[in-house]
Amino acid sequence: MLLGILMGLLCALSWAVGSVSIRDLARKLDPFTLNAPRTLSGGALTIALMFVMGRAPLVFAVTPEKLFYLVISVVVSSVIGDSLYVASIARIGVSRTIPIANAYPALTMVLGLLFLDEQISWPVVIGLVLVLAGVFLVSPRPATNGAIEATGTRGLLFAMLTTVFWAVGMILVAPGIEGVDSLVASAIRIPALSLVLWIIVFIRRSWHQYKSLTRREWVTLFVGGAVGWGLGNIFFVLAVSMLGPTRAAILASTPPLFALPLSVFWLKEKLNWFVVSGTVLAVIGIAIIG
Repeated sequence: MLLGILMGLLCALSWAVGSVSIRDLARKLDPFTLNAPRTLSGGALTIALMFVMGRAPLVFAVTPEKLFYLVISVVVSSVIGDSLYVASIARIGVSRTIPIANAYPALTMVLGLLFLDEQISWPVVIGLVLVLAGVFLVSPRPATNGAIEATGTRGLLFAMLTTVFWAVGMILVAPGIEGVDSLVASAIRIPALSLVLWIIVFIRRSWHQYKSLTRREWVTLFVGGAVGWGLGNIFFVLAVSMLGPTRAAILASTPPLFALPLSVFWLKEKLNWFVVSGTVLAVIGIAIIG
């Protein structure tokens, strides 16, 4: 249990590092064009690790059914869900989108009860509430100028749909990784995602956006992708395999807890009592879950 919690937290930390590293790049590239090379480096890392650790032959033991779940889960959560997430941010802002989208562990818990016969205890429910409250407090405060209200309804819908697709993706990955080596599962999911994203980039002919990138930004793009999509996905698969989708979803929803402290030291942003109290609540929730 404790090892699974550690994997979940390392997953959240990896995703937070990857997100913070691309803050400026997100202003130059659209989500598909941004994530195509990032998933390419993440997929390359997982494949390399799979060969180095001698796990490559295990790929042939993956059944077509499990392969389907591994691929469809990452398409649902990362291609569709992440696109809706970015679209929501563009319409209602980060401060409103993050708390709504990161409520997906609650829906994951319901879906797990309905479709996976997952056993949920009261400590898990209480921990879920505390973690979500912590994420809400840590999230940026909404602006007060009302400038985004004109597109607020559509942005709210996109944020809610993000919650649905992230939760469904979390449920779909569970049967796919059952009995499958975690590194092998990651080496299948991320390259498959990268292939889909590159197809989208070429269909939309958005590769010209790469011309504006500097050498340093290319390094940031690939290193951030290796950490966020490579290591992050490996830790994610391990967390789901050890804890089940609901507990893993709760821990995977905590990147804001890591992103803001990283922003303080890396981007020189300021701490406040919302961040401190939210972090404390989330830590208590994680302790209760464990």
